[in-house]
Amino acid sequence: MSFISTAITVFALLLLFHAGYSAYEFSHYLKHLTVNSNATLPIDIITETIVATGLFALGQVLGADKLRPVSFAKWAKGLEREGKSPFSFLERRPGYMNVTKLREEYASTKK
Repeated sequence: MSFISTAITVFALLLLFHAGYSAYEFSHYLKHLTVNSNATLPIDIITETIVATGLFALGQVLGADKLRPVSFAKWAKGLEREGKSPFSFLERRPGYMNVTKLREEYASTKK
């Protein structure tokens, strides 16, 4: 992670913790009021949470390694050297059933 992405991530986490603490304090404040118990969170706490989540995602994306192409051929060769097959689940499945033949066999045994 670069310094910029780390700084953005730390700042976003601080904002997120602050938004959580603010929401806790607001709910604690509402418990002592009897005037309006159906109040929702203030818009600034909601906005702070959304901005913090967006900044956290941005910091994580900026700090990620470069994407590399997936090489299936190398992976499959490595598995086959170990004696495993990447398509073993296809080789183990049963073949298709001939329903017409089974019906004929059933009909012949019923007679």
